[in-house]
Amino acid sequence: MGVIMSLTKGKKAAFAGFAIFLIFMAVCTVTAKGIYRSGLAKVTTQTPYGSSLVHEIKARGTVKQGQEYGVYTESGLRVSAVAVRKGEYFDLGTPLFQVDMSDLHSIIAAKELEIQKLKILWAEQVQGEQKTDSERRTAVVRSREDYENILRETDGRIENCRQALEEAAQELALYDQYLAKISQGGSVSGSDTENSQNGYLASGDMGSEGAAQLEYGQQEKRLQLLQNLTSCRQALEEAERSKETTLQAASRAIEDAENGLEVLSAGGAEELDIAYREKELYRLKELAEKDGWIYSEAPGRVTECRVAVGERTQDGAGILYAQDDGKKVIEAVFEKEYGRYLTQNTEFSLNAVLPGGSPASDTVVMNYMEVSEDGKIYTEMSPGSLDLRIGQNVELSYRGQTERFSTCIPAECIHGEEQGGYYVYVAEEREGILGTEWKVRKVFVTILDRTDSVAAVESAEIGGDTRIVTTSSKELADGDTVRTL
Repeated sequence: MGVIMSLTKGKKAAFAGFAIFLIFMAVCTVTAKGIYRSGLAKVTTQTPYGSSLVHEIKARGTVKQGQEYGVYTESGLRVSAVAVRKGEYFDLGTPLFQVDMSDLHSIIAAKELEIQKLKILWAEQVQGEQKTDSERRTAVVRSREDYENILRETDGRIENCRQALEEAAQELALYDQYLAKISQGGSVSGSDTENSQNGYLASGDMGSEGAAQLEYGQQEKRLQLLQNLTSCRQALEEAERSKETTLQAASRAIEDAENGLEVLSAGGAEELDIAYREKELYRLKELAEKDGWIYSEAPGRVTECRVAVGERTQDGAGILYAQDDGKKVIEAVFEKEYGRYLTQNTEFSLNAVLPGGSPASDTVVMNYMEVSEDGKIYTEMSPGSLDLRIGQNVELSYRGQTERFSTCIPAECIHGEEQGGYYVYVAEEREGILGTEWKVRKVFVTILDRTDSVAAVESAEIGGDTRIVTTSSKELADGDTVRTL
């Protein structure tokens, strides 16, 4: 009996010791696991989602006259009177500013003496030269004059085409406004009489056949307006191409004429210089016959006055003016990355301060855009209904919405590598020594589009249930074990 009780006590002691060991091991495991987990990076994750991206495009625009012209005179003349001011309207033949007659006569006398000396010098230098040399030099002068004439003519043709394009665009826009009124059941105003008739009545009980005829007529007219706009745009492009081609030919003519000169002595250059100075002298004498007054060659409104009493005239236009058509445009420049979101007829929100100091807003439409060689986008917009001043700055903004992307993630998830690749970390469950663990894996992606907060990406390794790491308490590396929150 005593032996049996001794064995029983021994077993109990062994079991108790084993239980203590198991408890100790469990405590150690939990402690180790806790210590291990406490050292892991804590991350948050998010699954991709489908969405469109919205780009907030902002720029500063400047209000300018739709078309400006210049009033020119010889440089270096002292101004004695200015008869117009900025913003003032004037008629054809209006005296604009006057140069000092005493100063003008002195300049004319000096110019005559200068030309006389040059002629004497030239006569001495060209003695013995053949007649053909003089003819060839004259050809150079004429080819340069031809170049200048071609430049003026082609620039005028381009400007006419540009104006026709603007008018065609405006006419189409007005007709689209009319069609919108009709489609919404609005009444046709007196200003829409031409549009509303078009061979039919725009309102009234006309029956189904009459309505069909009306719709066909409206579509036909819009097509004609659209074709006219296209023709005007093509004419402008053709005029610009023609200018380039014609000027290239004129430049070659100048080169050929200059190459035709066998050995130009210094006298050849003097001859050209004399011809140029004689033209200057002729213009100065014409100005003297008008008592030094420069008159307007067309009616308009002064947009900038660059001459002042007591100062001398500079190269370029002394006065800038606009034709009295009331047209204004807003010019704005956008960075090249916005090009994919901008098209003609894009509507912008405009914010400005009116002359009285009150803020105002409106919607304006972009009617012209051009991409420069450096990629910047130059645009023009109609000013809308606001009474804006020439030279005024305005704020422009546009919320451009892209197509819907299937895989969108927070932009902060994306990391870049030195090689130029972009990647994200995805969290995946794996079996480890201490059980199920979360590990991160680097996945390379292609960025389709992005904003400051959202990015649309593409990757064969990312699906709808992929857990993208959005934040981490530590810097991550491919294969790291992490804790998810």
